[in-house]
Amino acid sequence: MTDAVLAAATTAADHARLAALAREIWHEHYPGLISRAQIDYMLERGYSPQALAAEQRAGTRFVLARRAGRAIGFAAVSPDPADAATAWLDKLYVHAEARGEGLGRRLVADSLADAARRGATRLRLRVNRHNVDAVHAYRRLGFAVEAEDVKDIGAGFVMDDYLMGRALPA
Repeated sequence: MTDAVLAAATTAADHARLAALAREIWHEHYPGLISRAQIDYMLERGYSPQALAAEQRAGTRFVLARRAGRAIGFAAVSPDPADAATAWLDKLYVHAEARGEGLGRRLVADSLADAARRGATRLRLRVNRHNVDAVHAYRRLGFAVEAEDVKDIGAGFVMDDYLMGRALPA
């Protein structure tokens, strides 16, 4: 189990750390799953410090994992505006150096607790259908595929995802 410390990420400096970590992880992990052009497009749209701050203002809670002062992972949970019983695990990323140490499991546990505090009874997420390792990890954590979804995100790009979900512990 990793010795990482989890803490809420709420400041502009935190958002800059999240953006930098996302950029590093995405450029390491996603080539081969999506094009570099799509990686850059999605990072700019959803992972710039400004985009992250806007998400926070809309109700998203970010948690940053650090070890020895270094950012090694993060998660984000958002309310579902159409369904108060559902929260979304919008982001979950673990740096390659910390994978396999239980950090993802800790971030999901924190996200489940956050969703419960919001009054949700279900946590859902989107994951690229071809991201086999992530799909497998989510299944091990109790998530099940609920649907397939191809979503046009603009500029000629699509997200080809599974929608997965799980009930919150009673």
